[in-house]
Amino acid sequence: MDGQLERLESEARLMAALRATFDASVMNFGSYNILYAAGGGAVGDVGGRAGESADDAVQTQVCRAAHLLVGYRREPREMVLCPADLDEAVERARDGGDAVEQAPASVPLPVNLTNLAGIAAAGSRLEIALSTGRHVELDVRRAPRFPRLPGLGDVTIRQERDAADFEAFVDELMDTMESSQDTTSGGAVGSTGG
Repeated sequence: MDGQLERLESEARLMAALRATFDASVMNFGSYNILYAAGGGAVGDVGGRAGESADDAVQTQVCRAAHLLVGYRREPREMVLCPADLDEAVERARDGGDAVEQAPASVPLPVNLTNLAGIAAAGSRLEIALSTGRHVELDVRRAPRFPRLPGLGDVTIRQERDAADFEAFVDELMDTMESSQDTTSGGAVGSTGG
């Protein structure tokens, strides 16, 4: 039983450290549901270019992120993709207390109907196509596992309800995209449910 309590405490400390990164990075952070997603790394053309705009630099960083915090809300309907440094979050979680509260800010990418070109979902994987031609790939597992984290041991983030709610949110977002596409003369939306 003590091992289980230690795992639950380690999970709570890691989630607090990750959540602090999101809170330090996103205005109105309290209005978002938050969950962890593994980033898919680069998909398509995500290369950083000399002289790229700040928006392009943010998209590049998000596309390349191995770990993301996904904030989503229904009103207004949007999601925010916030890169997270897992090693740094583990260090703060291990140190606990004030260290968790002192999270560095990251530059998040808001995703809504103004910059969303399409969504493809299959199982826990989600590919988000942006209007700039870039793609962000996420793996939103119901219980992502992190083996042998320094000072924390094996940690599993239990986010079953949040992941199920996020799947429903993505379905709603795809329906909204298709409805808005039907009312305009634009082309087809590249989205599939899964």
